[in-house]
Amino acid sequence: MPISNNASYIPTINEFIAHWTQVNAMLPAPLVVQGEDGVSRTLTEFMTLRGTIMAQAADVIGKLNAQEVARGTIDLKKEQMLAWLNEFNGLLDGYWVGTVFMKARPLAPSISMGEEKFLNPMRDVASLWTMLNGAAAPGGVTLPLELSDGTVQADFQAAVTALQAAYIAEAMAAQEVVLARAQREASKRSAYLTMKAYRTVGPARCKQFPVLVETLPALTPAGGHTPDPVNASAVFQAPDQAKVVYDALEDAALDHYELRGNPGDAYNDDDAVTIESRLPGDAREFVTGFGLTQPGARVALKVYVVL
Repeated sequence: MPISNNASYIPTINEFIAHWTQVNAMLPAPLVVQGEDGVSRTLTEFMTLRGTIMAQAADVIGKLNAQEVARGTIDLKKEQMLAWLNEFNGLLDGYWVGTVFMKARPLAPSISMGEEKFLNPMRDVASLWTMLNGAAAPGGVTLPLELSDGTVQADFQAAVTALQAAYIAEAMAAQEVVLARAQREASKRSAYLTMKAYRTVGPARCKQFPVLVETLPALTPAGGHTPDPVNASAVFQAPDQAKVVYDALEDAALDHYELRGNPGDAYNDDDAVTIESRLPGDAREFVTGFGLTQPGARVALKVYVVL
């Protein structure tokens, strides 16, 4: 399986390991290759690198999941605070109409707004709430003001502070993703250079074994046709899974279908991993909990046809 994206690295490395094992069995001394980066590797060292890449790929997915958790935490906090603001404004409209306090009535932000645009009216609520508590109570209201669920001004102020902290946590999680990706990509490049060097030195070292030369693994896709895409759709399946169904591909070269994905709301070929595979005769559906780590978590999925 030649390298075409992130999900194809480990299958390609596995093919090179299998071939390298056969070569070592035939040569008088184990084969050592040196990549363009100047790094020499034995088969054992290449296998160790494979393990490193697998661990780093899993780490990227874990960091992406953590970023989704951070984003989900923000969304939940924003939903609650927006509900409180709307109730606060309703009380303001009902009991303080015609007073100077109405001039400071905050406008409700959209839940999709960024940190500052969302938080600014929330800070206004916290400040105005304090002022209302310190003024004379209108008829029908007992001060200090309390919302229907028992929330008081101190609770709301604490929620503002907690949302600020949640945005900081999200930023830190995003930086962790960047660092994890960089480590993974460095290892992938090193593996690529090793495999490229292997394809150069392999035929020279194995001239007496033409079968080994003929079966040298491919590093880049060979010429051929690009298969037609298949229609696929996904639905959430409670409590924590996605069900993906897809159409059949009518192509004599079809080998299998793969479900690939990454945490987040946008598919990224550089991060996506192979989750499951299905043979042409299997039921055309995937059911997976990949990436659905908490309520509100998002995962981007694609179904690939592999020839």
